[in-house]
This record gives sequence, C-alpha cells and structure tokens, in this order.
Amino acid sequence: MNRANSHDDLYSSARSIDSQVSRTLGGGSGPHMSGVGIFFQQESDGKVYVKTIVSGGSAERDGRVRVGDVMCGVDGRDVIGEPVSVLRSLLLGHEGSAVVLTFARAVEAGTDGESGDGTFGNTVIAKFDVELLRGSPEYFARMDQSRRYEAEMQDLRQQLKQTLGEEKEIAEEIERVKRVLQLERGASARREKELEDLRASHVRETTALTEACRRAETVRREAIGRLAPVQSREQDMSEELARMKEKDR
Repeated sequence: MNRANSHDDLYSSARSIDSQVSRTLGGGSGPHMSGVGIFFQQESDGKVYVKTIVSGGSAERDGRVRVGDVMCGVDGRDVIGEPVSVLRSLLLGHEGSAVVLTFARAVEAGTDGESGDGTFGNTVIAKFDVELLRGSPEYFARMDQSRRYEAEMQDLRQQLKQTLGEEKEIAEEIERVKRVLQLERGASARREKELEDLRASHVRETTALTEACRRAETVRREAIGRLAPVQSREQDMSEELARMKEKDR
C-alpha cells in the first residue's frame, strides 16, 4: 500500500453534494452491462467515496472494499476529481470482465501506533488495488448455480461411468458362461461313449449355469434400472445448463 501524508486532504469534511448527483455504479445499463456492486457518492470537492456495497455483488464477494473508501483510479487511470459520469463509463462493462480499482483508506500508522517516519498515533492514507469482476448479484448467483450444476453433473457422470462398468462386467460374465456352455456341449458330442455320464453331468452344469445366468440377468436389470434415472438426470441437467448458457449470452 502507498501512503500519503495528509488525512484532511483525502477525507474532506465538506458536505456531500445534492443526492441527485449520487450515482449507482453497481448495476448497469444495456444488455449484460454491469458494474462491481458499489454505490458511490461524490463530495462537493470532487472526491468520490464508497457509500454502499451491494449485497451479493462483486465487491461484497471480494470483501476488501469498505464503506468510506475513496476512489482513486480505474485500471491505472487517476480519477480523483473526475465526475461520476466519467467513473460510470470506466466502471461499467460486460458481465464477467475484470476491472482494477484503486482506493484510498485512512489507517492507523503501524500496529503499535508508530508510523514509518517515527511519529506515534498518526492516521495515514493507504492506497490499495482491488481487481473485481463486473456483474450483478443475479449474474453471480447464476454463476454459482452453474458451478454447482457442473459439479453435480460431474458426480452423475462418475456414477454413470461406474454403472456402465458394472454392466460391462455382467455382459462379459454372461458371454463367458455362454462360451463355457458351448465348450461343454462340444465336448459332450465328442465323448459319445461317455454320453450317459456326460448327460447327467451336463444336466447339473446346465442347472448351475442357468442359475448363474438368471442371477446375472437380475443384476443386469437392476443395473439398467439404476442407470435410467441417472441418464435422465444428466439429460435434464445438460438441458438446464444449455438454457442457462444461452440465457447468459
């Protein structure tokens, strides 16, 4: 932070000018044009200070700007003494774009009450930069909701991937059982002399394999039953996300 030497020079005691000159630079005009969620007011000597911080806006979400801070610069441009209309043109921009604001604030000189020049108990002026995203509270609410949707969709995709993996394993097991059955049938044909013994063995194996197939089919149907709502939910979320993105455009 840069420090100045005069508290009175920055925080003039002059009364605020008529309220009609106070402007809102927290919102915007035109489609998708927004500010940074701050109400500014200009004093009679030209200084512009933070009057109100909009709930849910960019400045409140950042947390560094305070009521009473004095506006000094926008994107490196010195704006002290500039009319509010000029500040408005500099601050307003497309939603999601960034702007760097320079503020000044009266602070105590050092945590122990001693300033850098050896004085005690002095109040000095400290300047600091804050980078904020332009956007209305509704814009940031939509952005947060979109992020939540993205996270939920990622979780659903993971569940879908796991379910599909389980279904693939079930299908492979069914194919393996079928191949085993085919091999056993071929072997029984080649062992004609042991037909009677093989027939009895074949009946037992067929019963066991049939039961395995039945269980595998039951598991497969259950997996399909779990998969259907997951796929439906992903489709709904994809459509909702597409509508939100289309709306943001």
